[in-house]
Amino acid sequence: MSEWWSYGLADFLLFSPRVYFRLFETLNTTWWLAVAAAFIAGLVACGLVMRPGFRGNRVILVLLSLIWVWVSYGFLWKYYQPINWAVPYVLPGFVIEALLLALFAARPLPLRFGWRGDFSSMVGAGFLAFAFVIYPFVGLIEGRELLQAEIFGSAADPTALGTLGFVLMARGTWRWLLVPVPLIWCLIASATLWVMDQQIAVLPLIAVWLTVFSCWLDLKNGVTTRKITEAELAEPAD
Repeated sequence: MSEWWSYGLADFLLFSPRVYFRLFETLNTTWWLAVAAAFIAGLVACGLVMRPGFRGNRVILVLLSLIWVWVSYGFLWKYYQPINWAVPYVLPGFVIEALLLALFAARPLPLRFGWRGDFSSMVGAGFLAFAFVIYPFVGLIEGRELLQAEIFGSAADPTALGTLGFVLMARGTWRWLLVPVPLIWCLIASATLWVMDQQIAVLPLIAVWLTVFSCWLDLKNGVTTRKITEAELAEPAD
């Protein structure tokens, strides 16, 4: 029997790239209505987060929570779990992320989304643009069909990336609780894509680096520790 240190990442991957990307084709064609609804919900949240004045904070949190619930069941459990033995170990993290988002929506905690115009906001906006607009078409570069597109709100990779974008556009110390799960998933996604010889494997790693740097910069500049005013805590009327 070989020693455990003789194994590489490829030894733990029990599926081929063809099987993996076929999951998205099946998901997109079988559950197209849910996929479209989740994507539209994400677009609504994205539109709200880009508005100044911290408007629609609770709506953003509710929509993101529902999206993470759908990704947990629709993609991870229903399609990815049968071919990946590691899914049951990471699925609780997705559920925790959904519960945290729901909790923050239910209670007036000091966490507010909104465009600030600083470096982290620009990185966050870049993540959102990439997750919504570019990521679904990245597979074309690898020679995959458009039906196999990974769409925000249903596929785990762009959803994790987009969620990091939302978090970077938020203020308040509570946002740190929303960072670990999508950050860890980006690392897992990068390793998986790397083993499958996909050129986009470097993108999640870049997202991890930019997120860590942006969080450090926000901590240094007091963005996450500066007290949120009563006006920001209140839901403003249009």
